[in-house]
Order: sequence, then structure tokens, then C-alpha cells
Amino acid sequence: MTTRTTETSSRIRARRAGLLYLLLIPLGIFAILYGPVALIVPGDAARTASHLIASEPLFRLSIVSALLSQIVGIGVTLALYQLLKPVNKNMASLIVIFVLAGIPITMLTELTQFAALQLLSDANYLKVFTVDQLQALALLFLDLHEYGLLSPGYSGAFGSFPWVI
Repeated sequence: MTTRTTETSSRIRARRAGLLYLLLIPLGIFAILYGPVALIVPGDAARTASHLIASEPLFRLSIVSALLSQIVGIGVTLALYQLLKPVNKNMASLIVIFVLAGIPITMLTELTQFAALQLLSDANYLKVFTVDQLQALALLFLDLHEYGLLSPGYSGAFGSFPWVI
């Protein structure tokens, strides 16, 4: 009788982890691929700025999607911990530590996208910069965001970073 309860409990945990993991797919696709790819023109600050201003709600939605995917990632990690704890508690704990250490860092990279939007706003304190300077700075922040998410050797809006191996 105990074996059946444990087996059912493991199945429920596995299904919960799988469903949460599947939820990451549409959130990640929208946050990383659809939103930024549709709006950012690598190397062209003026066109990127006009796309972001024209589609600001879409860009903001991609930021929210990225943040939600990180929150769901916490749920996936905890569900996997519950599932893998009976196999090896130390390794399951190590997974939680590594994943939960990376999630806040990934969430902080979203600030660079908010910074790009702020630079393209018509705030009074930004009047000291020319339009070209603001657009270039916005593209720099978007490039930093991509660099923070992608692997070393990235080649983005301002070209490749040769010092990264």
C-alpha cells in the first residue's frame, strides 16, 4: 500500500514539473525570439528606436514574458527538487542552488531593456543628449541585454566581442 502511494505521488510531481517546464516554452519563445527579433535591427539605432517606440506595448510584453519565465523556472526547479530528492538529496539541493543563483542575475538583465525604453522616452532630463546619442545608447543597452543572456562569443548589434573566448 505504501509503494502505490509513493508511486502516485512521484507521478504527480513528475507531471507538475513537466507542465511547468512546458509552460517555459511559449514564454521563452516570446521573450527571447519573437519580441526582440521583431523590433531590434542590429547595427541600426534609428530604425530600432522607431520600432521600439511604435511597438512599445509588444516590447514591454516581451520583458514581462521573460520575467514570468524566470518565475516559472523557480517553480520547475522546486518541482524537480521534490521529484529528485528521494534519488539523491545532495544533488537535488545542488541543482536548486545553481538554478536559484542564476535566476536573479537573469532577471536583472531585463533592466537593460527598461533602460533602453527610458532612453527613448521624452523625459525632460534627457534633453541634454541629441536624438542620435539617445538612440545609440538605447541600442547599447539592448546589446548588453543580449550579451547577458547569450553565450560567450556573441556577435550582436555592435559586432562581436573579440575578447570573449
